[in-house]
Amino acid sequence: MHSFHKGGTLVMTMVERPLAGPGSPVTALNVLARAGWTITNDRKANTFAFPPDRRVLVEFLPEANEFGPNETLWGIRAYDDLHQIVWEATFTSATPAEFIAAFLTDLADPEPLDPDREEDVVPAIAPADNASPTSDEG
Repeated sequence: MHSFHKGGTLVMTMVERPLAGPGSPVTALNVLARAGWTITNDRKANTFAFPPDRRVLVEFLPEANEFGPNETLWGIRAYDDLHQIVWEATFTSATPAEFIAAFLTDLADPEPLDPDREEDVVPAIAPADNASPTSDEG
């Protein structure tokens, strides 16, 4: 936990990313809106988003059954041509919206992937300020 002060007054307390809590769902939904996805709401305040081809459905379900497994707040499914689920991802109510936004950013990327890809791809991550390069010396 990190505290930030201004003039001796506590301004905000920050926690490590994995423990940050849910944040605002708009953080994640804006990714899809900027990518041109359709976003709709039902009368219960649940939100649904899908791309133009409608092969993916993103659900933000704040009014879903709280007694379901792990209090799932987000559901994301991809469908094949026969409308069968190809894969599914879920996020609980405690998942930081920034993590969901990162997932949705990659999902909404229009660049196709090779289905036969076998190379290891390591996403670029900014090094921590105190990080030092690893060495083979030991």
